[in-house]
Amino acid sequence: MARGITTDLIDGVKEMVADLCTGWARTLPDLAHADVRLEVTESKVASVENGEPKLANDDYACAFGVRVLAGRRMVGAGYLGGTLGAADLPQLREILRDALGRAHRRASASGEAKAVAREKLPGLGASLADTRLAPVRVAREVVPAVYRVDPRTMPLESMVRTATELGRAIRALDPRLTYSHLATLTELSRELFCSSEGALIDQTFALTQGMAYVVGTTAESSQELYDVVGHQRGWEILTDGVH
Repeated sequence: MARGITTDLIDGVKEMVADLCTGWARTLPDLAHADVRLEVTESKVASVENGEPKLANDDYACAFGVRVLAGRRMVGAGYLGGTLGAADLPQLREILRDALGRAHRRASASGEAKAVAREKLPGLGASLADTRLAPVRVAREVVPAVYRVDPRTMPLESMVRTATELGRAIRALDPRLTYSHLATLTELSRELFCSSEGALIDQTFALTQGMAYVVGTTAESSQELYDVVGHQRGWEILTDGVH
């Protein structure tokens, strides 16, 4: 299928996002901290029901989240997030800048509300404190995914064929197995984290899972069971396992 967004998007926007955090965001009044998270996932799914193909899908997801800590008299937190499509990419910088601005206004309002509460409630209000983050090392790292079979290259037809063969094998085990549903997933997620302190972390995860759900029925009763296996690896998880 023609893709609107791939994990390669991160390569083209990471410096822009970092500049927003360390440049533009730091000009916001009374800023204590700002960060942006951007994630792109490419995933493939195949499922079968009673040994027959039920669903096959090759898709992507893209989302962002921002966090701002700010305040004049007290520091509060503000958050905002959203999903993105291919049509949003030309305006990505403006979308993220607007999100940071809105989160900043929320943080400032939260901080001011805390300051007012401390003044009005001298006893209980003393429990309110500035929102601060623990100090950590400012990291700039690229963390690759671990896999033998890249989820992005896994043929969807092969996933459907494997699930179908397993579903038919389950159906043939015992006539009392009256229903079965098998689902497989393999995906690659790439996550970008940038902060106003200069952190720039580009981390990728592979994930593969298999799920089996079966129902056994007799004249007296029925019983359902299911299980899920998976790991942060490629399709080899379902063919060879992992140690």
